[in-house]
Amino acid sequence: MTMANVIDISEYQDPAKFDYQAAKSNGIKAVIIRLSVGNRRDNHAAEHIANCKKYGLKWHGYHYWYNLIGEAAFAISDAQSLGLTSSQYFFLDMEDKTLSSDWSAQFESFRSAVGSKCKVGLYCSDSPYKSHFDNAKMVAEGVYRWIAAYSYEPANYDTWQMSGEGSGGFGSYTGDVDRDYDKTGNLFKEEAQPITPSTTPLYRQIIGEAGYDTNSGIYGLGRSYDNGKTFHVMDTVYGRIYRQQDGDSIWPFLQPKVGTIKGEKGDKGADGTNGKDGKDGQTWQPYIADDGYWHIKMISDTATQSIVGVLTSGDADILTVNDSYRVNGTISNVPTAEGLLTVRTSGTEVWQTYIDSATADCYTRTRHNGTWSKWRWTTQWPNS
Repeated sequence: MTMANVIDISEYQDPAKFDYQAAKSNGIKAVIIRLSVGNRRDNHAAEHIANCKKYGLKWHGYHYWYNLIGEAAFAISDAQSLGLTSSQYFFLDMEDKTLSSDWSAQFESFRSAVGSKCKVGLYCSDSPYKSHFDNAKMVAEGVYRWIAAYSYEPANYDTWQMSGEGSGGFGSYTGDVDRDYDKTGNLFKEEAQPITPSTTPLYRQIIGEAGYDTNSGIYGLGRSYDNGKTFHVMDTVYGRIYRQQDGDSIWPFLQPKVGTIKGEKGDKGADGTNGKDGKDGQTWQPYIADDGYWHIKMISDTATQSIVGVLTSGDADILTVNDSYRVNGTISNVPTAEGLLTVRTSGTEVWQTYIDSATADCYTRTRHNGTWSKWRWTTQWPNS
């Protein structure tokens, strides 16, 4: 047996006496309320709407149609003032005996007045529906069909009015209440709520959280360095962002893998190891001095800066003793005409590194068993 899940009510059901909770407890999920009739508002429309909201019942509206001048415009305007929205249904109740035979044209005039202000439905009995309307056209145009038939289930409907007079009430309310069955469930379906992106910055302490960058406002994956006070985005749709903190965090892990020149030039090398021959220690990466050349950065207590020697001619192949030179002239077997050449030896093995003065590009090669390898372009890391 089909059970009602919707009811329709009007001013004939006194809202002060109607038992909304009992209706809900008996499986009613939505209420279709008469909002207006002809050119006037239903006397209890506002109260019924308020009580449906109070008891958590979905509600929709209907208008009893007389085909009066300006009636359609009044009906939709009044429905909106009562709070009917574009997500709700507004049915045209066509049953009055005074209506002329052009029901389809009258319905179209009503639907035109409603436009997109709400969803449109039609109420009428099954017999006139089959006589006046093209069911295939109504379905194709998305008209919600609320069809009345008390002794049988109609063939074409979305909501079926199953009973009218003599239906009885709910709970403490003993008056008649029309019962309806909504086959599709659209009258009590929960509407999907649009997601509105937050404009409030999201601060997180966990690496890999999504949020808005404190400084730029760019949205992406990032982290907080100060226990959530600020948020720094690293991965964005524009690419990856690097900051000094990122380098500081990763360098302690890279430094042991890269290594340093251990005291090659002095009594205190970059790694704290004493050097040899009374010369100062040195780091890998030179710096740009005021004269525009690249130099070895000397590490000593006074942080003095020194140029070891300048080569203007000769052959780099014969330089096999620990030392560093500025190349500035015609030197054979070096990558470029001007740069910094550092030599490091261990027994018969020789390792040369070269840094171009103009570009700071770094190169390296080795001599093994008396044979030099080709110069290779490499990456050099600074000491810290």
